[in-house]
Amino acid sequence: MAGRQRLGFHLLMVCVSGHGTHDVDFEPVELSVGTCLRVHPGQVHRFVSDPPFEAYMVVWPDSSHPPDPVAPVWYPGCNAATSWHLDEEPLAKLLATIDELRYEQGRFDGSPRQTALMQALLASLLFRLAIEIPESVPDAGRLPQAYLDYRERIEERVYQRPTVLELARDLGYSSRTLDRACRQVSGETAKQVLDGRISLEIRRVLTHTDRPISRIAADFEFHDPSNFSKFVKRHLGDLPGHIRQTGQAAPTD
Repeated sequence: MAGRQRLGFHLLMVCVSGHGTHDVDFEPVELSVGTCLRVHPGQVHRFVSDPPFEAYMVVWPDSSHPPDPVAPVWYPGCNAATSWHLDEEPLAKLLATIDELRYEQGRFDGSPRQTALMQALLASLLFRLAIEIPESVPDAGRLPQAYLDYRERIEERVYQRPTVLELARDLGYSSRTLDRACRQVSGETAKQVLDGRISLEIRRVLTHTDRPISRIAADFEFHDPSNFSKFVKRHLGDLPGHIRQTGQAAPTD
């Protein structure tokens, strides 16, 4: 499992013994007993086998993900932590809930009541995490509405490579308002936030697929492949072919 994978579902990993590393969106995450890690649909991740560790894993489709009554939807740049550490007591409660999920999964028969029970247990698990570790979910109270709207629209149009001005017009904001909101949250301009998200998506596609680079360039509406190479070089620091080669290589243990 050394290659990069791109999930179409949610993953929660809880380390229960040993220590090691797991890559999420090209960033290494250190794991030890009590570390929880979240991978969201669309993120690229990679298992690193050495040093070895053991972890509980829970996976679920986005269609079963319980809506949080407070937190906005997760997206790259929403300032929710990728990993966090639980002390002994909350860790024990979390693992007990996972054990209950596993037990019910073993006798799951697809009936409406069993389905409702599984969904209730999953909601209990995730809401317990959000209460114990508030940084595990986006904090709407600390994110300006203009920023939330901007990031949501970027997610919808990332392959179209819109300009900040186009997105501002779509949303009914001025470019300056989006700039202020982005600087408040990330310290970056609205253009830097936009370019960073597009660059991340390009890197994801380059490293987890074998699609021809020319097709990827066209997917992102680059009509001239040389302009695609220039964009990638400017924002990711290397040419697309080399990013693919190094990104798909197995990690050195």
